[in-house]
Amino acid sequence: MKRVWMVLGLLVFALAASTISTFLPHRLYGKRIAGQVVDAETGKPISGAHVAFFWQSPIIPSGFTGHNSRDICYHAAATVTDAQGRFAVPPWRKWSTFSVFVLDPTAIVYARGYTPRQIPLLEGDFKPPEEKPNERYALRRFSGTVDERLDVMWGGIANHNCFYGGESQKSLFPMLKSIYDEAKGIATHQEQQRQLHGYAVMAADAAIAANPNGPANYAEVEAFIKDKLQ
Repeated sequence: MKRVWMVLGLLVFALAASTISTFLPHRLYGKRIAGQVVDAETGKPISGAHVAFFWQSPIIPSGFTGHNSRDICYHAAATVTDAQGRFAVPPWRKWSTFSVFVLDPTAIVYARGYTPRQIPLLEGDFKPPEEKPNERYALRRFSGTVDERLDVMWGGIANHNCFYGGESQKSLFPMLKSIYDEAKGIATHQEQQRQLHGYAVMAADAAIAANPNGPANYAEVEAFIKDKLQ
């Protein structure tokens, strides 16, 4: 009986420690990532391509079970390729109370005239981030209708947010604005133009570093869209 109570006591202690650690600041980090964006057919570099990285993870459960653990994006970093199609994002570290796995990110690559890509950099089982100095992302030329273009830019690309990334969300704004600008330039009929508002909202959310745990910011988002995107 004494042993049973000892085991129960250890389980309660472990649960309490896990719960407390959820609220204690700890370091999240990412390693340097660099490489080149090229045309898939010619191999030539693509200048002016947007490359964005999203560090995301399931929330580590603080209870006895890990069922229904949702994913969050806890950091974002974005840049634009130079004349040789090269890009680099520096390593980063920050303190956080998010109880998440520290993993390699997912890349999103977008350039006008090309089909955008979403590329998971994490390979195999969960493991800590690694420096990636020689990434090579190949984009294929896009051929399709305006509706198909709007769909391919939206799904998993423009609608991929990083609401738990704090100020790091702001790095995504240039890419999201470029996507919005392209969409605005090709949308003609009423249904296509209605879709533009979704692109605008995502760009505005990034620019103002929207906080999902804060008060509703609909007015701020709409004011930003009216002032900066229309």
